[in-house]
Amino acid sequence: MTDSQNGSQNPVTQAAALAKTPIGGAEDVQRLLGAIEQIMDALDSVLIEETELLRKGELKQALDLVEAKNQLSIQYMLLQKAIAANASIVKQLAPQDAEQLARRHQMFQNTLQANLAVIATAREVSSELVSDINEQMQKGAKAKTYGRAGQAPVKANQKQGISIDTKS
Repeated sequence: MTDSQNGSQNPVTQAAALAKTPIGGAEDVQRLLGAIEQIMDALDSVLIEETELLRKGELKQALDLVEAKNQLSIQYMLLQKAIAANASIVKQLAPQDAEQLARRHQMFQNTLQANLAVIATAREVSSELVSDINEQMQKGAKAKTYGRAGQAPVKANQKQGISIDTKS
């Protein structure tokens, strides 16, 4: 038995295979819609958990969810593109399910927006904290006395700064 026959494939590979499968009938539409619903449920749970962890300041635990979130996001995008590419046949073969999926997407968007807002806030707060720490370190590096002839020392004992990658 091959990996694809026994179901032991990577979930992203499975989603990609399902997304590439031509839609031949209502069963194919149901399989596609069922798969994206499962992935949306799982991704929704991960996003809610991550949001709560970030709100509590539990960054380490929130970072542990990144890989699962990435994997589910990839699967979601693959299946979403397949549904969008076959929108007319999906609506024709399963009009009520297509409407239900549209409503589900709206609820999912709300969860996603809340998650992104909390991530942006956490990023801003952590950046401010690191900047404040760096500022405090640099204050200690300034000369506090005068040297010979009443001039500030030429060479102050400058501390190393802290750098922040704001692009990622």
